[in-house]
Amino acid sequence: MDYTLPNDWSLAEERLSLLGGAYDPGSIALAQQLGVAAGWRCLEAGAGGGSFARWLCTVALPGGRVLAVDADPRHLTDLPDRGGETVRMDLVTDPLPAGAFDFVHTRFVLLHIAERQIVVERLARALAPGGVLVLEEGDGLGMLGEMPGAFGEVWRAFARSTETAGANQSWARTLPTRLAALGLVDIRADADIPFFRGDSPMARMWSLTWAQAHEALVVHGVSQETIAVAQRELADEQRWLYAPPTVRVSARASR
Repeated sequence: MDYTLPNDWSLAEERLSLLGGAYDPGSIALAQQLGVAAGWRCLEAGAGGGSFARWLCTVALPGGRVLAVDADPRHLTDLPDRGGETVRMDLVTDPLPAGAFDFVHTRFVLLHIAERQIVVERLARALAPGGVLVLEEGDGLGMLGEMPGAFGEVWRAFARSTETAGANQSWARTLPTRLAALGLVDIRADADIPFFRGDSPMARMWSLTWAQAHEALVVHGVSQETIAVAQRELADEQRWLYAPPTVRVSARASR
């Protein structure tokens, strides 16, 4: 299993930290709404930079469990000191305990895995009776073609590059139907469009993303000058930008 944006890049830790800062508030608000609390057994699948797993440690422990897994867990080394556990894991092929977790979460991971349906089924099986599954994924939802400027042009090339690597930018919208087919209940779904100013943490995160994906962007038809213009747009604090929607879906295992 290969990620589009691997964790071993020299600035990956900074990019992942910015991503967490931008998206953790929405993830945390949903987890709180779903009742995550002390004593819950939690799985963070594809933990990346680990920011959400660190928050889970502050809520579920003591008395619960926080297991953070990633194919490259190099940014998760502090979790054991917080009471959490870290495991190197390929979500497609490595063993994952069934019926073991009250809360299973993943964010911006599945759309980048070609075998994503297999992973969804495995995550659903990992739920204890009554356990909650939360999936957060990006989806173009018809907006990719509407995004203006060099930022929009680079984003469309980025989408093409991820799809070449096995991603699917229109998959997340199908999650409610897929989770229902797996027998999960209490399914809820929504989507929000992240608006942000230039030179904000989210803008810096996207600028680093373009830096990490630079070679792939050029291969998919974007000039180096266009990438540079997009990064200048992202640095302009007078400019407002938006990215494709984030789809958030929650569901429960039957008791």
